[in-house]
Amino acid sequence: MKLSSLFSKVKGSILLLLGVASLAVSLDASAIPVFARQTGFKCVACHVGGEYPQLTSLGRYFKLTGYTQGDAKDFWNLTTNIDRPPVAIMLQSARQYYANNKAQQNGTNPTSAYDMQVVSIFAGGHITDNIGAFAQWTGNKYDGNTTAGKQYGGGASGSDNTEFRYANHVVTKDADWIFGSYLNNRITMSDVWNTTENWNSQWIGYFNGGSAQAPTAFINGGASQHSVIGLGAYVFKDKTWYAEVAAYKSQTHGLFSIMTQNSSAGPTLLDTSPYFKLAYNKEWGPHNLELGVHGMVGYAHNTGVGLTYSDWTGSVSTYRDVAFEAQYQYILDPHYFSAHFRYTHENASNNADQIGASASAANPTNILNETWADITYIYKAQYGAMLFYNGARGTNDAVLNPLSATGSPDWDSWNPSIFWAPYQNIRIGYTYTFYTKMAGSSSASVGGTSAFTGLSPHDFNTGMLYASLVY
Repeated sequence: MKLSSLFSKVKGSILLLLGVASLAVSLDASAIPVFARQTGFKCVACHVGGEYPQLTSLGRYFKLTGYTQGDAKDFWNLTTNIDRPPVAIMLQSARQYYANNKAQQNGTNPTSAYDMQVVSIFAGGHITDNIGAFAQWTGNKYDGNTTAGKQYGGGASGSDNTEFRYANHVVTKDADWIFGSYLNNRITMSDVWNTTENWNSQWIGYFNGGSAQAPTAFINGGASQHSVIGLGAYVFKDKTWYAEVAAYKSQTHGLFSIMTQNSSAGPTLLDTSPYFKLAYNKEWGPHNLELGVHGMVGYAHNTGVGLTYSDWTGSVSTYRDVAFEAQYQYILDPHYFSAHFRYTHENASNNADQIGASASAANPTNILNETWADITYIYKAQYGAMLFYNGARGTNDAVLNPLSATGSPDWDSWNPSIFWAPYQNIRIGYTYTFYTKMAGSSSASVGGTSAFTGLSPHDFNTGMLYASLVY
């Protein structure tokens, strides 16, 4: 590649990073988002190496006790501190670099220009001594899961993670109890160990999708991305044993519909579906270990001819998901290390009207085993590196997995990432996704559809240079 061409490609990157750095200098270095303003803690107190969303022991305690810790006044008290408003904003701009620019792969996603791709607004915190909230509204300019290139089926923004909690902490001579309940709008949002789909460390918006998406279990994408409302309860004993049960159901109108406004990623409606989580937690010195299991039985309405998103008349398919999880953390400044693992087993039973060449699946029952793992190292809460792995294995189904010539869902992708945080609310990084197996193919043509004929897995590799600000 000529030097002039290389300079042209990176010039925009340099200008963007200089702009972010200028903005960082103009900010008060102590300026931190909603919960940090409420508690007075720096980011490293509640997040591993100061990098969201990974939680430390203190961060988990803050969430489990209902977002109420700190000296914020009650919501009902008119003397709330106006110099610490309970709002925050996150901005993410990025430029992506594709190994292959075929329209069928990337849709209308940007290929050569920087964009302000994601904007999130947060609110929440202490409402009463036992009640608190976390609310997020997000706008995504691009989403590789839609042919129109827009999020939420054509809308540009929607309700994101939102949760209200009631919690209490009781210490007796024999035990330490934290118990509570919650109302939220996303399955696995309640997680505090960052082992579930909703709070894993790969939070950066990524648009290398189109049709080239790895299959995911219903609990890790299908259900959690739809307009649902969940009501749950939990108990945490002696900082060791954790148990949680909940039920989720789609919400199309009514009192809580504001929590799901524009947030549907598709037409599936969810009947009342149970969710559970059990975990063992151990903390000693700078170490933390968590082992657990979570899962759900999802009853999903299917769509058919003439059915729209608000129809409940479609037949029901059942997804039985069980996931085994683990987390390890080492936190002793200047070194921060964490690792997560999740293995999800899904047994999907498709309703009879969904089986056939012109329906959504070829088999009445499909098995999917999905593996997720990540490791993170951060030095001095400024310099970090991450590595993610995502893999899938399961039943061959030519209708469900049309990208594969054999119907194989087998998939392997790796995602190394590096970043620099010059200030606690600024992050600049580069992340790269490469595929070692796609739709059952390791090197030959993927070849399931004509659009991908002749393309091997590495043709879908994608890099992204990004900058984010949380204030």
